[in-house]
Amino acid sequence: MHLIRYLSPAPGLHSYVRFYVQREVSLPGNAPVVHPVPARAAPMLEFDFGDLPRIHSCDRPQVTAAARCVVIGLQTYRRVRIEISGVHESFSLVFQPSGLHRLFRVPMAELTNRDFDARAVLGPSMSELERQLADCRTFEARARVADQYLLRQIPRAPVMDGVSAAANMSLLRAGQIPVAQLSHSTGLSARQFERRFTQQVGVRPKLYSRIARFEAALDSKLRSPGKSWLRIAHEFGYHDQMHLIHDFHELSGEAPGRMQSHGETLLRGQLEAIHQGSAPDLNQSQAMLLL
Repeated sequence: MHLIRYLSPAPGLHSYVRFYVQREVSLPGNAPVVHPVPARAAPMLEFDFGDLPRIHSCDRPQVTAAARCVVIGLQTYRRVRIEISGVHESFSLVFQPSGLHRLFRVPMAELTNRDFDARAVLGPSMSELERQLADCRTFEARARVADQYLLRQIPRAPVMDGVSAAANMSLLRAGQIPVAQLSHSTGLSARQFERRFTQQVGVRPKLYSRIARFEAALDSKLRSPGKSWLRIAHEFGYHDQMHLIHDFHELSGEAPGRMQSHGETLLRGQLEAIHQGSAPDLNQSQAMLLL
């Protein structure tokens, strides 16, 4: 069994959190599931229960056990592969582009392409949150616990500024708003906008737009497999199909067809629900791309 489910956060959290995702795996006695992690346009806070995954570095011959509670920055390339075996369950909070920064004042550039024990980054309250989540028996109960915890952080969080709003819009529009237009919308100079965007999101705005477009293009193909890659390239503003293929290789280490096959295998249950019209409406783009 390999089940991935999604839930929306409480209404007051939508400008901070994209969605919650829970992965449930039961493979006792079976071969482990190994999957690469492509570029991701989202920082995450992940809690692991049961048998811990093993993390294989793609940059060097290194294998480590995952931490029980980890904060993961935005990813710009396929940095690791995750090996899941036995009985495993994880609960993840997937943030808006600057949501983690706004709630916890984390310098996002220092998290890019890295992961850390969440206690070291976000403080000792992570231990209590982990305990409460572990005690929950359902995904819905965990989402309520996460809602309550995050809502308590909001009074200390700064209001959304123009840079955060521009980052959210870039994600919502699949990276297809020109960076100059985003910068202009904030009233900042191009240099000021890039500096503050990198501080709050973790990468420069142009690279973020590329990752958001990659996620949206793959998500579109998984939801509508009858679409050709050429049509998707045109829909998402690639110069041509070769441009799309180049970006997929840069951001995932795989050709588009391989990424589609991998996504269809991993997300079979979610895709079936979407095609049957029974999947929940998250009102969020690219929910399935957290492979």
